[in-house]
Amino acid sequence: MTARLSLREIAKRLETAGTAWCVFAGAAAVAYGSHRVATDVDILVRRAEGDRVAALFPEAKSAWTEGGDVQGLKLTGYDVLFGLDTLDLDDRMAARLRRGEIRGVEVPLIPPEDNILLKAMWRRGQDEGKHDWEDVQAMLANVSDLDWDYLRWRLSACGAGEGTVDVLHKLQESRGRDP
Repeated sequence: MTARLSLREIAKRLETAGTAWCVFAGAAAVAYGSHRVATDVDILVRRAEGDRVAALFPEAKSAWTEGGDVQGLKLTGYDVLFGLDTLDLDDRMAARLRRGEIRGVEVPLIPPEDNILLKAMWRRGQDEGKHDWEDVQAMLANVSDLDWDYLRWRLSACGAGEGTVDVLHKLQESRGRDP
């Protein structure tokens, strides 16, 4: 069993430590217009902050990389991840964080472009108990001020390879026009 903390307590610890962080994935998609129920809250922290942030949550269950670095923390209802395979909370993303309410707490949200891109690249569906494309479509429909130049830059920076053109094309198709 993992520790049970509130989002308010998690946010307080991260903010008191001066850590850049944001809510992403399903909970952020709900904040950006998806109409489904988010079952957990995923939190993204800079990869380089892993050990320092892990020390803030001694009650959490840690996940480790093969190299022995902390990859993430598991708390009941929350996953704290230190970077992702394709994306880290870099300075450009940190400068674009938005504020939103999750579970009655005002928190930093991943920029909608980054969340849309992640979910479009993941493409997980009902078979995996996920709603990635459903979330992408809801965010595209509800976020009117998307920065398509930033989204294209981020897609290129993620190094998605051949899938890059396919992801961008599918996003543009879903938007109903060429952004």
